[in-house]
Amino acid sequence: LGPGVYRIDVKTAALEQVVGAPEGESDDVFMAPDGSLVWTALIAGELRTLRPNGTIEVLAKNLPMVNPVTVTSEGRLFTGQMAKPDSLIEVDLAGKKPQRIVATDLGGINAFEEDGGKGDKAGLYVPLADKGAIGRVNINTGALKIIAEGLGMPVSVKRDAHGGLVTLDWSTGKVSHVNPETGETKRITTVTPPLDNLAIGPDDTIYVSRPSDSSIIAVNPNTGQQRPLVEGKISAGGGLAVIQRNGKPALVLSDAYGYRFVDLATGSIEMLPFELGLAASSDIAVTEKVFVLVNARRPTLTIVDRATNRTLSTMGGFKALMNVVAPESGGIFVTDYGSGEILSIKPGAQPDRSVVTSGLHGPVGLALDKAGNLIVGEATTGTISRINTKTGTKEIIAADLAQPEGLTVLPDGRIAVAEVGAKQLTLLDTTTNTRAVIADHLYIGAHFTRAPGPVYLPTGVASDAQGAIYITCDMDNSVLKFTPQK
Repeated sequence: LGPGVYRIDVKTAALEQVVGAPEGESDDVFMAPDGSLVWTALIAGELRTLRPNGTIEVLAKNLPMVNPVTVTSEGRLFTGQMAKPDSLIEVDLAGKKPQRIVATDLGGINAFEEDGGKGDKAGLYVPLADKGAIGRVNINTGALKIIAEGLGMPVSVKRDAHGGLVTLDWSTGKVSHVNPETGETKRITTVTPPLDNLAIGPDDTIYVSRPSDSSIIAVNPNTGQQRPLVEGKISAGGGLAVIQRNGKPALVLSDAYGYRFVDLATGSIEMLPFELGLAASSDIAVTEKVFVLVNARRPTLTIVDRATNRTLSTMGGFKALMNVVAPESGGIFVTDYGSGEILSIKPGAQPDRSVVTSGLHGPVGLALDKAGNLIVGEATTGTISRINTKTGTKEIIAADLAQPEGLTVLPDGRIAVAEVGAKQLTLLDTTTNTRAVIADHLYIGAHFTRAPGPVYLPTGVASDAQGAIYITCDMDNSVLKFTPQK
């Protein structure tokens, strides 16, 4: 979910960015025989390449959910769309010939690899997540043959040095060996899910990517022993809140792959067991009994029981929910970036929603002041406003900010806001009409080409009773703390 392509030394784990933002936004990546680096920009719906001479080109566009990519030993380039039309497409690596649809409706194709055949017999081994199977597709005719089944939700398949296949199960984390001739499968190990892709080194070491915490795990194919190569904690952090957990102050952090808890003393993170489609969020609010999650990418509002971490209810029908507040007095307020509204939500057996105010321009950040008014930031106009929750009256209290996103009201009434356009954290004093920059050159504001609007995921800002400020940084997956100086 980050806009970068990286090279990782498998011995030292040293990281080097090869392609930066926004062009580097990628899902799958492959090095062609001629030295061209090719990758799929899933959000933008493009297939891109970095030529050996350093130029970047778009080889194909208008491909929603474009995901897998590979180049055969004969130099033929293939990509695919993991959702409808679920297509396998051949694209000219030189960028001169029109693309060719090889097959459609295959069954949820994802990261694939050539089968070693040549000429008329050339094909790809493909994972078919919707069918729980591995197949072989003839790249000339599009004919599909199932070679192994009962694999859960396979999302990647690669060949090892002996002609065998290794595949991953997204939902269970099972890493399996598949005999392509007999279809026999054998579990190698289980890595904490979800799993997304794999690569096999020249010594047959299996490198597995885990998107939920931005980590890469090295697996011994013979023993199943696991070794962390790149260790992460966050995938795509958004809003956050300060809570008490196990008798200690902690953060609860929203994330596109499920909310998680941060120990403020050690920085350690505890994730919940992964459940596909549940607990993913762009912001989180906390009451004494529940967590309230909003999801910008899949516009939903979910209420979770704090004691059990069980989902109590989920609501849809929104456009792009960015931030949420949930006062202990009851009710829920959300910013809908897509509709330009602040909505009031009353959950229950018959949930009710109403518009508090409309006509906002890119509303993102949302907080409550001591008087019970809503403080909202409009990212596209650069304003901070105070909203009366009963009348919907809007009063602009700060202007000319650079893409304000997350914000919080400190105990003394000042407002801390992430100015993503200036990559800084700013403190606003609305009583004196003054502002001060707390920190600049922050790693915030990840940008994606062709993403829906300037705000893809919101930068989160929260504060505690002592006036400390916490901010999520989406460009390096960090959480920063700023402590007031006496």
